[in-house]
Amino acid sequence: MEKEDQIRDDFSKTHSNSSQKGNNTIQENRVNSGNDTKGSTQEYGVNDEELNKKQKKKMTPKKFLKIVVLFMVFIAAWLAIVQYMAADKYEAVVKVMEEGGKIGVNPMTERLDYGDLPKGNASTRFVTIENNGKMGIYVAVVKYGGIAELIKISRNNFVLNPEEKEKLEFLIEMPISANKEEYKGKVLIFKLPKMF
Repeated sequence: MEKEDQIRDDFSKTHSNSSQKGNNTIQENRVNSGNDTKGSTQEYGVNDEELNKKQKKKMTPKKFLKIVVLFMVFIAAWLAIVQYMAADKYEAVVKVMEEGGKIGVNPMTERLDYGDLPKGNASTRFVTIENNGKMGIYVAVVKYGGIAELIKISRNNFVLNPEEKEKLEFLIEMPISANKEEYKGKVLIFKLPKMF
């Protein structure tokens, strides 16, 4: 009996020591693996928290700048669309005739229609601008299309004060070298509030 008890004691001691050794090795491995990750970040002189803080500090000004630029572009685009919608728009058209032909006039107020204009002749259309507001406005005239090069404007890029009126002349002098065709385009009159 004593021998059996001794055998059991020896058996339990050997198994408990081996399981404790196994646990110890597992714990040592865990500790080592934890130390390895810390060591890998510490090799570069920063830990994870410092790295995250540095990334946040670096990204914040860039993100802020991007947001500001996008906001400014959006505002500029929105203002351009609003100003385009509010601008006075006139279709401009002239038909070139041979020299000595008769001038044909189409009296229309919503268009700058010069009718039939013989080569070497000139024709003028007028647009009156009024400022009925309480602050000055900046007037800018933009012309585009095939007719744009032929039109001469009496006054452009000026300030119109409150209760003032300006009669703009749009003159076309048809050159002798002009092709016998119809020239078309548009004239936009922008009225921007004078800020200062």
